[in-house]
Amino acid sequence: MANWPVAERCKPQFEDLMQTHTINPLPAYDLDRKLIPPAQYESKLCGAVVEVHFAFFHHHIRSSKRHIFNAVLRDMIVLRPPSNMPSSPLKRRKLGAGPASDMPFKGKKRAHKGSETV
Repeated sequence: MANWPVAERCKPQFEDLMQTHTINPLPAYDLDRKLIPPAQYESKLCGAVVEVHFAFFHHHIRSSKRHIFNAVLRDMIVLRPPSNMPSSPLKRRKLGAGPASDMPFKGKKRAHKGSETV
């Protein structure tokens, strides 16, 4: 837990939680079915296509006439890693060319190869 990526402003609350709660890492696995460490959650899961296995629980509290539903994550398996993002938010792709996930990554392109005189 000491190596978990936690923002500086959240560290005191995280340390308090560790005293009173059992904190478990996500059961998240990469394409090779290897456990993804917490420090890599953002880079390997944000924008990825995943298969999720979960348990769904229902509790009926008769005295208050309430229904409580909970979902508990069992496994998260990456099926397709995140797409490469453009190096600049100003670079846009042509939407008519198809889904970005189907296009091969060609690496960084230079905006200008030289200057032209008009």
